[in-house]
Amino acid sequence: MTVRRPLIRYHGGKWRLAPWIIQHLPSHRCYVEPFGGGASVLLRKPRSYAEVYNDLDGEIVNLFQVARDDGERLARACELTPFARAEFDDAYNPAEDLLEQARRTVFRSFSGFGSAAVTGQASGFRANSNRSGTTPAHDWMNYPDCLRMLIQRLRGVVIENRDAIDCMTRHDGPDTLHYVDPPYVHSTRSFRARAHSYRHELDDDQHKALASALHQLKGPVVVSGYRCDLYDTLFDGWTRIDGLAHADGARPRVESLWLSPNIQHNSLFQERAA
Repeated sequence: MTVRRPLIRYHGGKWRLAPWIIQHLPSHRCYVEPFGGGASVLLRKPRSYAEVYNDLDGEIVNLFQVARDDGERLARACELTPFARAEFDDAYNPAEDLLEQARRTVFRSFSGFGSAAVTGQASGFRANSNRSGTTPAHDWMNYPDCLRMLIQRLRGVVIENRDAIDCMTRHDGPDTLHYVDPPYVHSTRSFRARAHSYRHELDDDQHKALASALHQLKGPVVVSGYRCDLYDTLFDGWTRIDGLAHADGARPRVESLWLSPNIQHNSLFQERAA
């Protein structure tokens, strides 16, 4: 069963880039995404023997847990949710019920402009109906069926809500691949995106601490980001691969991958037998 769309629209999500990223992932038995976000690569890659999704944002983690454990009820709740401005406004209010909170999170994501709404930032309601092709309301109408495919893919995935370095250390091993997609370095972002793009940001010192931890891991590491002087220094000696991406607003950007020295650059993705 092929997953056709992401669970949520998330800042820096790699849905379109995922096939390109996946072809550069080395053989592994365990797969870890310590900065999970929308989990675009996890959802589109072949299933591994063991898989770990982690994010520090508790609201996003709740959505993934509900989708995995109570997905049919979530899909039904989305089917019954009209594409309405009042629903969008209400989705910013926290809910005590975990399933209802998950419904609000995903509706806020799909009915707001850009990727800001999913982390609770102010955003307008995508009510436009005069565009060519499908409208946002059409997208929402089709979402529950896509969600059912996502539910199948999330079965068996370990979902964590902890510090990224702690998560990687806990699950590390020679056969563990860490796909690391942290918040973009601030100097690489547009002025508008430099503040509050994520609930949990990293400053330059935290990027340095992260890189130091990555150098100590036993398993192979693949890092995503925009090329910058900081990363050129932190990952000196790693293989860098550049690819074209589009940021919010469809601006072309060069997205880079840094592959740790223990990865054979010319090895395409293949699963190691369990």
